[in-house]
Amino acid sequence: MSKAFQAILKKANKSEPNVKQITLYHRIEAFQKKNGILSTSLGQNAYAYEIMGIHVNKLGLDEKEAQELQEYLNNKRKVSETVAEKKEVIEAQPKLRKKVIEKFGVSSQLANQATKMAKVYPDIFLFENLVRSIIMTTLEKKYSKDWWKAPSVVSKTIRDRVETRKLAEKENRWHSSRGAHEIFYTNFGDLSQIIHNNIGDFKNVFGDLQIEAEMNELELSRNIIAHNNTLPAKEIRRIEIYLDDLKKQMDLCSKKP
Repeated sequence: MSKAFQAILKKANKSEPNVKQITLYHRIEAFQKKNGILSTSLGQNAYAYEIMGIHVNKLGLDEKEAQELQEYLNNKRKVSETVAEKKEVIEAQPKLRKKVIEKFGVSSQLANQATKMAKVYPDIFLFENLVRSIIMTTLEKKYSKDWWKAPSVVSKTIRDRVETRKLAEKENRWHSSRGAHEIFYTNFGDLSQIIHNNIGDFKNVFGDLQIEAEMNELELSRNIIAHNNTLPAKEIRRIEIYLDDLKKQMDLCSKKP
């Protein structure tokens, strides 16, 4: 029994004296599915922190668990901020139309496109970071936390590109960093290549998903969004479908022993 689960059980017993361990395990599993968490230890640590209000930093987590939890919380915060920003954009549209369009002659079409694309970014953001999370969890499980440094796992070309991006970021110190692990400096193409090079390790994770083909298609859409251009309706729908497929597959994978 992990330290986090012991703490969850102890706190739950205060308000639910007769609560069973299996009930808590089921609650944590439901929490994992809802948040797309594959790792059992991360699921328990995140549940303890977010749901039970337990100060997990006082539980003596090892370095790997602490880093895993911090990266999860950082990613969740970014998604929440993105959703909040999206809501602000949508709510601000009437004011934008009234003041900006009339004063500066901006077309109403541009305002409509801004609203439309504000709904797309969170999905592409979530898809990309879910794939990163799956890669990290899967490869750490097999090769330990130093998997990134193994030439047979991550090619020198990808590692060199990531180092170049990290150096460029250091030169712009006023800009916030992407994340603690090198994988946060990868793009869709890098992630797809890592999966391809280790396809045997991901067959049970991605199942029947044509993940590499999907990522290649989504990379085109991602680049269009990154350059502040609009996507046609069918491409927006494609993003929604692929994200939904990925979340369903993660649910199935989390049920496996």
